[in-house]
Amino acid sequence: MQKTGIFDSLIYLDKEYISAKYEEVTGYAPDTSIKKTEGLNAGIRIPILSAGASSIESKSYKLSTSAMLSAIMGELSTLNEFSSSDHALGQRSKIAWVTGNLFVSQVKVTRTKHTATIIGKPKETDGTTKEQVAEENYFKISASDEINFALITAPGYFSSGIDSFRNLLGSVVHLVDIPVRALLRIYPSKSAFEEWITTPLIIIEDDR
Repeated sequence: MQKTGIFDSLIYLDKEYISAKYEEVTGYAPDTSIKKTEGLNAGIRIPILSAGASSIESKSYKLSTSAMLSAIMGELSTLNEFSSSDHALGQRSKIAWVTGNLFVSQVKVTRTKHTATIIGKPKETDGTTKEQVAEENYFKISASDEINFALITAPGYFSSGIDSFRNLLGSVVHLVDIPVRALLRIYPSKSAFEEWITTPLIIIEDDR
């Protein structure tokens, strides 16, 4: 059976991280230009605690992001696997590999409303009701029953069409369950559901 190549299995790739890591590993220096831009209100009123201007750095590479990833994948594969015993709230973030399953989760935020009759006999409709005020779908990786990761993702880093799973959950898409191996930046922060908050750097479908 032929083994699937990394680019055929690629789900998510943070292009900024890969290009910066490529520079670090290879010592490559891209052509760089820095452009200073003024704020919309420059010349009229400078906001308090604001410089009123910012700089944008632009880099030009002779290699594609895919070629950079191929060149440094050996180096990236030496990074540590995530261990819950080595990470805790209050520590600095860390970059580590995680093996698990990619899901789309849905969270609904509700607000409780209380009604009461001050004078007279209470009506049957009086009491407590719940009203949905927000709904959010997000990607998560489950490494085990106890270790889960909520992903903060950027739509442009997904392979074509995959980010649509998040918006289509509950209508066209019923369930997403993809075995993956991912390089994550894991923050010392947890969701309300005890998931580690992370930003993915690389997500690849796993062959297991």
